[in-house]
Amino acid sequence: MLKMTYIRKKTKDGKTYYSLVENTKKGIKTLESYGTQKPIAYQPQIIKGFAEQELKKIPDESVNLIIIDPPYGIEFDTNFRNEESETIGEISLDNEKIFETFPDVVRECYRILKNDSALYCFSRWDTTHRFIAILQKYFKIKNRLNWVKNNWSMGDLSGSYAMQCEDIIFAVKGRHILKEGRPTDYLPYNRVSNQSLFHSHQKPIELIDFLIKNSSKRGDIILDCYMGSGSIIISAVNLLRKSIGIELNDKYIDVLNKRLSKEVLLPLVENTC
Repeated sequence: MLKMTYIRKKTKDGKTYYSLVENTKKGIKTLESYGTQKPIAYQPQIIKGFAEQELKKIPDESVNLIIIDPPYGIEFDTNFRNEESETIGEISLDNEKIFETFPDVVRECYRILKNDSALYCFSRWDTTHRFIAILQKYFKIKNRLNWVKNNWSMGDLSGSYAMQCEDIIFAVKGRHILKEGRPTDYLPYNRVSNQSLFHSHQKPIELIDFLIKNSSKRGDIILDCYMGSGSIIISAVNLLRKSIGIELNDKYIDVLNKRLSKEVLLPLVENTC
């Protein structure tokens, strides 16, 4: 059975109620309820440029949640190729250069993030400590979450154990309260299949949905300053959040625009962030 997510309208006592639902083998599952207010999807604000430069243009304490997936600071080969992204071999800028600019990015992220809000930073076991060392100069580190991909991915393709997990650093500014109770730090979400990849670091929408719903509410502004193929932006739009994406590569901005036309559930309206 093909799993589908869509907006459902239901009329009761003369009123129309809206909800985001998913059809599963066990029936229809409600993901979010919107009440009688007709939901709208906000047009994301996409900025081309370097993260450390473009973040300086964003006002103080104007963002509700930051989710970033920076280059991990390693160089390795991958057999990944996709017609949309034409990526193969070494990941662009995935070397020591990230640690030269990341401190500036973190400082600006702290400045623009509202108090009592969260930042999630994807990483990998061998560089997580370096990202934490930079992040904790400004943020309070709360957890190292374990994304269990239920599949192995890139790395030394012949000389190391296949990696099935990645780290997500959960950091906060002030006192951040999770919206969805207290889940564990074990996050089992299937890795995006090679056939569906637009970017070699692409994260599953379901995982991003989980993070966004736990640390923001509808209408909040979500920031991703290492946008890549735009999965964080897609998730934010479909969960009725406003969003800002920063990306240097025109190719991936084009990929996001194509994804917006295919993967967004509702017509986009002008973003007011």
